[in-house]
This record gives sequence, structure tokens and C-alpha cells, in this order.
Amino acid sequence: MMDIRRILSILVLALCGSATADIFTVVDAVETSTANVNVPTSTNGQLTFKPCAEACDEKFISVRLTPETQFVVRGRHVNFADFRREFYKLRRRYDDYALVSYDTEKRIVTSLRLGN
Repeated sequence: MMDIRRILSILVLALCGSATADIFTVVDAVETSTANVNVPTSTNGQLTFKPCAEACDEKFISVRLTPETQFVVRGRHVNFADFRREFYKLRRRYDDYALVSYDTEKRIVTSLRLGN
């Protein structure tokens, strides 16, 4: 009876050990200043941004907008044209922020949020 318990314990531990998986980021969310973001002219364009809240020497990150990208301004979901208009009202201010959420593998923006 003791041998069966021992064998079952070893099997359970072996199965648990093989069930572990690597953890990786699927969607990254970066808060930055609106002054560090360049918004394209259409929803199929490239959005570029620096991942810092103020002026910095970081390199620009380039990700793609799609028609499925969600646009939010001060908590309200808006279409791309309204988002772009609101963005350019805030454009060069370091005290206004943008939150860029994007798929790290496909480099596609899932949502873009503006606030102050």
C-alpha cells in the first residue's frame, strides 16, 4: 500500500512539473505624455510614441492602428475623427497623458486613451 502512495505522489509531482508554462506579455499598456505621441491620419496608419511622461531620449515605438482600435477621451468612447480632434487640442502639453495599449506580438494598438 505504501508503494502505491509513493508511486502516485511521484506521478502527481511529475505531472505538475510538466504543466508549468512560460509567462509572457500579450498586451502592454504604456502611459506617456501627449507631447510624445504622433497620431496618424487614418485608422490604418502607424502610431509612434516615446514611452516616457516628459521630454526624453527614448526611441520611438511604432505600432499600427486598425479599425478595431478603441479610442477613449476622458472616459468617453469616441470615433477616430473625434479622437484626433481632441488629441490635437492637447498635443504639446506634458501634463496631459495618453495610455497606449498594444498587442506586443502583432504590434497592433488595442486601445488609445486620452486624459488630463
